[in-house]
Amino acid sequence: MTAGFMVMMRGYDMAEVDRILARAAQALASADPQLRSAIRHELQTARFRERLRGYARHQVDRRIEQLARELSTDRESGPTWT
Repeated sequence: MTAGFMVMMRGYDMAEVDRILARAAQALASADPQLRSAIRHELQTARFRERLRGYARHQVDRRIEQLARELSTDRESGPTWT
């Protein structure tokens, strides 16, 4: 899985990034607020090892921030009817 990130001479460990992105995708598809909260926390505190030939750090950082924001929305509340 390439996750759409550029591969750089030095970047984040691709396997670590792929694993957390897969967990985030599961959480986004879930209505379980505890899972969403746990994965959001995991995203906010994630630290990736740097490797030769890794994902571009700035691209990964932006995607991680975006996913954390998406997981902040409450799926349980549903539409508000007036």
